[in-house]
Amino acid sequence: MKTMLISICFAAASFATAQDKPNVIVIVADDLGYADVGFHDVVADGVNTPNIDKLADSGVIFHNAYSSSPVCSNSRLALSTGRYQQRWGAYYYGDGGLPSTENTIAEMMREAGYRTMKVGKTHLNKGPKEDPMKHGFDNYFGFNHHSWDFELLSEKDVQAYEDKKKGSGKIKMIGWGPLTRDNGELESYENTTTTELFGKESVAFIKKKDPKPFYLQLEFNAVHTPLYRAPKALAKKHGIPERSFDRNAEVWEYPHWDPIVQPDFKQWYDDTCHLEVPDPYGRKIYLAHLELLDTTIGEIMRTLEERGLKENTIVFFTSDNGGSDQSYANNGDINSYKYCLMDGGIKVPMLMSWPKQIKKRSKIEATVTHRDVFASLSEITGIPPKKPLDGKSLLPLIDGSVKSLHNEAMFWDSGREQNWIARQGDWKLVYRGEQKTYHAYELDAKGLVKPKLREVPIPNGLQLYNLGRDPGETKNLSYQNPEKVKSMKLMYESWRAEMSDTIKGKNAK
Repeated sequence: MKTMLISICFAAASFATAQDKPNVIVIVADDLGYADVGFHDVVADGVNTPNIDKLADSGVIFHNAYSSSPVCSNSRLALSTGRYQQRWGAYYYGDGGLPSTENTIAEMMREAGYRTMKVGKTHLNKGPKEDPMKHGFDNYFGFNHHSWDFELLSEKDVQAYEDKKKGSGKIKMIGWGPLTRDNGELESYENTTTTELFGKESVAFIKKKDPKPFYLQLEFNAVHTPLYRAPKALAKKHGIPERSFDRNAEVWEYPHWDPIVQPDFKQWYDDTCHLEVPDPYGRKIYLAHLELLDTTIGEIMRTLEERGLKENTIVFFTSDNGGSDQSYANNGDINSYKYCLMDGGIKVPMLMSWPKQIKKRSKIEATVTHRDVFASLSEITGIPPKKPLDGKSLLPLIDGSVKSLHNEAMFWDSGREQNWIARQGDWKLVYRGEQKTYHAYELDAKGLVKPKLREVPIPNGLQLYNLGRDPGETKNLSYQNPEKVKSMKLMYESWRAEMSDTIKGKNAK
């Protein structure tokens, strides 16, 4: 294995034996708000993430980290491959999938001699390699869907819905019922949550006796919708009605969906998951799920420490995309939310911990992306990528040998959504084909969501911002800088010409 010499933060390290190789855990939260972690300079009221903050204290915080997309499926494609997902036509929901021609981090780690496991959410828009067992994972436990109910995890829950009057409605947008293990084996669970189960699976994987180092890709569905119920153990603490689900009850009270009382599933889904009917306890429920997520991560970190693995285990923590207004996330002073290419949709919390090599509590202001995770692990393992990467190794940034990583222009594109951006240094050129208005929640003095939502208008057309001076994207400088607009637009057009046209994931080869 190649020798890696890294000054300042890193000591010389030669991974000559399997025992010398660092273990690696990549943790991805779902729709986590930028201000919803305690290690940031701006932290929203009520946020309690001591274990994630402790993890940040043991490594480096990236204050300007970005996902590759404002929606989860496409962002996860880029993170897993280290490449622009637009290269194979994945621009927005349903696009691109994971083609057979793309390689994943897990495949690289397996080649490097690691045992590998995927735990949690998989949402990659179909494609021939959609199944996690085709990504290079030895084992898998989780679900393949854009969302999953946190507690309805039993075959009995599925049967209860099927026993309702025929034709009374069908669940479409939320996964529910048993979780999947390895090659399709279904497992039912009672009186627990996906967050807790994913934590237990991760702990069991870490504890497994094996001479090989491990790679764990842990993708929680917290804190994604549906958030109409808090974890039972935390409901009282946060002052939230329990809203327990009795599958044998004649009528399932709102906000649970009863297909007879409310045959229109889409309307129920819009009410509970799209802010059509603001839930006064919505933010509190979000915070309760966030606390459970943090507690679970703490259990994983304690397991590493108890087994003497903490010092030589690399842990990445991030979110798949920006915080969602529909989940009651808080993005602080950043503009907008998930689905949009303003920074609120793509700027994410991100940290990297490796106590053996990285000095504690360092902060990096340079712009980085999810795509950089693949390149970093490629350098650490010494396994070259099978295809050219769009990400770059974070190690030179961490050791201080470079002050910025991406001096080249970078791009984001949501395809048919007619929303793209070009980024060059602090300059950000935005194009929107149509004006859009988000509806953001506001809280009263008791922390309850007010019934009237605040409007967040996003204008159409070309807009130019200097994020160094205006991180909230409040001042459109396009009229004062027409040459900058022109040059960055040409950069985008040149990049777009290199990308593939949009393709549905089900048509991926």
